[in-house]
Amino acid sequence: MVAPKNNVKENKPKMSELPLDVLGKMLCPAYAEGTDKYYRNSWREGFKTSDMMDALLRHLDKFYYQREDYDPECPKKSHLGAAMFCLIAMYHSWENYPELDDRPGEKKKKKIKSRLARMLSLTKYSLKKLTLWK
Repeated sequence: MVAPKNNVKENKPKMSELPLDVLGKMLCPAYAEGTDKYYRNSWREGFKTSDMMDALLRHLDKFYYQREDYDPECPKKSHLGAAMFCLIAMYHSWENYPELDDRPGEKKKKKIKSRLARMLSLTKYSLKKLTLWK
C-alpha cells in the first residue's frame, strides 16, 4: 500500500535531483573563502549586481581563456565554483535586495516599483484577511 501523500502531484522542487556531490565540491570552497575573509554568512547581506558580474566574468576568463582551473588565492576553490557562487549570490541579491541592482538602463526603477506594488497588494490582502476575523 502507498501512503496517500505519494499519490498527490505537487509542484514542489525535486531536491533529490540536485547533484549535491558536485555542488558541495564546487560551492563549499567559495562559501568557505567568504567566511575566512569576512565572516560566516556574510553573503546573505547581498552584493551589488555589478560587483558579482565583474567577479563572474573574471573567473570565467581565468577558467576558459587562461586555462587556470583553480584560484591561486584560494587553491581549493575552482574558478567554475567561484562563478557558480557569483550567479547564486547575484540571484539572492536580486530577489532580496533590489536596491543593490545597479545594472545599466531604466529597468531598475520599474523592477523596484513592481516589487513595491506586490508588497503593497500583499499588505492589503493581509489587512482584508485580518478584518474578516474580527
